[in-house]
Amino acid sequence: MQTLGNVLKRSRRKNPISLTPLIDVVFILLVFFMLASSFEKTRTVELQAPKKGKATAAKADVPPVKIEVMGANHYTVAQQDYNLMSLEQFLRHKTDQTILVQTGKEAALQDVVALLDVSARLDLKKFSLLPFEEAQP
Repeated sequence: MQTLGNVLKRSRRKNPISLTPLIDVVFILLVFFMLASSFEKTRTVELQAPKKGKATAAKADVPPVKIEVMGANHYTVAQQDYNLMSLEQFLRHKTDQTILVQTGKEAALQDVVALLDVSARLDLKKFSLLPFEEAQP
């Protein structure tokens, strides 16, 4: 004969927990994060930060190349205008020289980053940024 106590004990008995759905969810999350992440190697360019005060000229056999970033894919070297492609061709032959980069008033950060990408492709080691100087009237 079943009593009320026996019936309640049977209904309170817990079913065993299945780990199969948990394993499925963890596997799906693992696959998602593997596909969502990128495994590309980042390129870096070491820069010498401009310092306050007067600059001291480094003694070198070859004079440095000063590039002014004017903006909108417009660069100036020794009073000659270049776009990014022509500047890359020009810099191919200047790998042993120090490259000095100065931004103009209308220069965008993307133009400077594009020049840094070119220097990384050409493996230019001597590369420095100059502080912005407004032209004196």
